[in-house]
Amino acid sequence: MNRRRRKKSKPDNDFLQSCQQRLASINWSGVPSRAQHEWQAMPSKHRLWLKILTPVVIIVALVPLPQQTQQPEQAQSVSVNVNSVGLSRQVGDDHRAPQAPKVWHQYIVKQGDTLAAVFRENDLSLADLHALVSVEGADKPLSRIQKGQIIRYKLTNNQKLDILQVEKSDQSVMFFRMADGSFGRSD
Repeated sequence: MNRRRRKKSKPDNDFLQSCQQRLASINWSGVPSRAQHEWQAMPSKHRLWLKILTPVVIIVALVPLPQQTQQPEQAQSVSVNVNSVGLSRQVGDDHRAPQAPKVWHQYIVKQGDTLAAVFRENDLSLADLHALVSVEGADKPLSRIQKGQIIRYKLTNNQKLDILQVEKSDQSVMFFRMADGSFGRSD
């Protein structure tokens, strides 16, 4: 009894041998002259475009597309606690909470008023005005005040400007003093 086992041939070798046999059976004798004749028969612009587009198409065909493994996340609403209390209501300069809440002062812009005139008339610091204008923004709500607009403001305990609100038609722009003394803007 013969117990020898026959080795199985590898599938890769069979495929490789099959490809080699097929390539060997092709008659390559007339291909270059016929292809060269057809190439020369084409207009020069067509040949140029084929020279450019052929490598591009091959590269695009070989480059794998990125796989999108995750679904895009749905927009979720997140609540954020924002401290909307002005500095004048938080802690005073003597590090004690103020006794009474400060009230809003209101000014209605008259014909020919400038913001500097409004600040002077209401005894507000022109240095604060300069600081506000530096954070005004491209829409310039402070520089372009008009007759009938309402300007509201709150003062700190030591009578410095804390919050300034400019109402412009249906919009309101608010400027507020930050902890470092500079101003920020909120639409």
